[in-house]
Amino acid sequence: MILTQSGGFLLGNLAKLLGWIMNGIYNMFNGMGVVSIALSIIVFTVVVRLLMFPLSIRTTRSSKIQAYLQPEFQKINKKYKGKKDNNSLLAKQKETSALQKKYGIKTSTGCLTALIQLPIFLSLYNVIQNVPAYVDKIKDMYQPIADAIMKVSGAKDTLVKFITDNSIQRAPDLSGISELTSNNVIDVLAKCNGDALDKIGSVFSSSPDVASAIAANKENIVASNDFILGINLSEAPGWAWTWALIIPISAFLFQFLSMKVAPVQSSGDPQQDQQMKSMRRFLMIMPIMSFFVTIGVPAGLGLYWAVSAAVSVIITLCTNFYYSRADMEAITEKARLKAEAKLERQKARNGGKEKRGFLEKMQDAATGQNESEKRSQDAEGMQKFGGARLKSYTSSTSYKNDGEEKKNVQYKPGSIASKANALRDYYNKSNKD
Repeated sequence: MILTQSGGFLLGNLAKLLGWIMNGIYNMFNGMGVVSIALSIIVFTVVVRLLMFPLSIRTTRSSKIQAYLQPEFQKINKKYKGKKDNNSLLAKQKETSALQKKYGIKTSTGCLTALIQLPIFLSLYNVIQNVPAYVDKIKDMYQPIADAIMKVSGAKDTLVKFITDNSIQRAPDLSGISELTSNNVIDVLAKCNGDALDKIGSVFSSSPDVASAIAANKENIVASNDFILGINLSEAPGWAWTWALIIPISAFLFQFLSMKVAPVQSSGDPQQDQQMKSMRRFLMIMPIMSFFVTIGVPAGLGLYWAVSAAVSVIITLCTNFYYSRADMEAITEKARLKAEAKLERQKARNGGKEKRGFLEKMQDAATGQNESEKRSQDAEGMQKFGGARLKSYTSSTSYKNDGEEKKNVQYKPGSIASKANALRDYYNKSNKD
């Protein structure tokens, strides 16, 4: 029988994968003489965050590109400003989507990143809650005690009474099993701190082997769950004034900082910006939730949460620093070429037809647009957004002010913006002639 592990297809298999990683990290540090699981959890958290980094950086890149193209989005918002009819709203949405698609801007990846973290957190909860089930060397510390208890007559009933009398938190319910196994015993032992282990020796006083096994392994067991200032990672901090409160407080602070350093992008639409601000205020509840969750779960899980939020702060600060000094014109142009190549590959796989997403199909159905109209509008949209803002670009809304042209507007020589304005000046001159 396998020591109790998380069930379920998704969470169970994910917990086994995370447990395998945790086991490898612990074995590495154990070989260096470090028996505490705390350092393994910290390194494990960093590894998980690095594995998620590609998805996180895609979200950041899309956000930065959209911020760089704000003048173009503002032109769309200005075009439909004050128009509340359904057709105008749909047309505005289609033009916005076309511009986002042109540059490969994904607005859903941020939600996807958050959703991915949820099953990881739940699976890790099961790993830390049942560390001996996933970390072999931790299990080996409890195994001699479990073997000694298994030799005692009536061990199951004694353990059931012990759990009830001592209010062992998160201990398995042994009353419903037909036959006690050493794995069941280890599940109980893993929920006991040092004092509780001594009490087990007392209730099994009829067997000197139990007390001997506890005495031989207690030091390593306590050390494996020990963190700084005597914090036991297998126990929940609770509301008592102990050093363990450092963990939920740290989770709160780092979660708060991670949200404060996250860049706030303006869409140019006052209504949308107000909605984003309202959503951001709502998300500020997350740090408070972090505190209340981590105060009631094993401190090891709270340590993961706090370290994960701290790593998130560092990653956000580094990416913000990079993009504040990066050549956004080159990044934006590269994104456009990549999106264009992706579109061509889609057409090649679909017999020359562009693959339409669910929302695009819904928009087409709502507007009653046929295929030929779609191609015509797509071509018009591509031409319209062909001169999208790059470095040193000044949009048409800033080129004129109440009918008066601004003079001495400078553009980067050879840029798309300069070519677009040269073409505009040519047409303006031709119309005057």
